[in-house]
Amino acid sequence: MKKSHVLIAAVAVATSLVLSSYASPYWTLHRMNTAIAEKDADRFSSYIDFPALRDSVKGQMMVMMNERLSRPEMADNPFAGIGQMMGAALINPIVDAAVSPAGVIAMFESGKAQPLPGAAGKQESPAPGDARADAPDAPDAPNYAVDYESWSRVAISKPGGDAGRFILKRTGLWSWQLAALELPDSVPAAAD
Repeated sequence: MKKSHVLIAAVAVATSLVLSSYASPYWTLHRMNTAIAEKDADRFSSYIDFPALRDSVKGQMMVMMNERLSRPEMADNPFAGIGQMMGAALINPIVDAAVSPAGVIAMFESGKAQPLPGAAGKQESPAPGDARADAPDAPDAPNYAVDYESWSRVAISKPGGDAGRFILKRTGLWSWQLAALELPDSVPAAAD
């Protein structure tokens, strides 16, 4: 009888470990939303791998720029090469400014995995008398869908539409960090 109790306990412990590990990105998402609601940029930033996130966005922006400049209608344009050099020089500081704590919070609040115009350096606080200032909780966070792509990679997206995806990477058995963005197919001109 004692062996069966030990076996049942071992199975229960293993099951709870697996289930809690599986649920950990949901918990991380909840904690990120709570940090936003409490306007705690430092705590929110602890869930972000900023160097990896910046590299992800810079790489995708470079690919988009190169695709646009390599279109057939650009083949005869003598300024395409100059535009490519200038674009490469401009992408780094723009992405560095947009992928800041305030910029990522703005993206996360909007549910759009793309640099938002004017989001860099902007820390929005409600004005006195604003309905959000009087509310005990922050505005409703976007409803996100969480999709496991592998054991160590989870994609978070806003259901409906193509707003891009936030990519969380596992940093421990129960911990995750935002490490990449998958930009939408059509990034608005303001974010170019």
